[in-house]
Amino acid sequence: MPNFMIVILLYLLAGNANGQVYKWVDGMGKVQYSDQLPPAGASKNEKMIDIQSSSQSANDDGKGGTKDIAEKEQPWKEKRAARGEAKSKQLAEANMKKENCLRARSNLELLRNSERLSVPDGNGGIIDVDDHLRQQYTAEALNNIATYCQ
Repeated sequence: MPNFMIVILLYLLAGNANGQVYKWVDGMGKVQYSDQLPPAGASKNEKMIDIQSSSQSANDDGKGGTKDIAEKEQPWKEKRAARGEAKSKQLAEANMKKENCLRARSNLELLRNSERLSVPDGNGGIIDVDDHLRQQYTAEALNNIATYCQ
């Protein structure tokens, strides 16, 4: 029975193990830590550090506060993911624009340098391109170059 009382007494005393720790720089330039006030000759940069025992921690969830850290990191992770998505979307658009530019330039070169040109008619057949149709396709290719090759 007396051992049980000692254990209970120690448990109650351990709960009040909160303390204050003072940090200061002494005359030799060394950083000192103590639970007592710094001496009069200590630097003016003294700090009081409040220390709590783990049993009385406000974030005591059995994980040492990692839940709180994860909650704080979540907005940053979301912003990073959004920036990554925006960057990949922008890169995909730039690649598509470059590809369309190359296609439009190739079509214009083909229209200008070919004497005879045949194109599909849309019904499974092929038609020869006359001067009027060639001018329409050339105007369309120039318009696409203006749009995609900037």
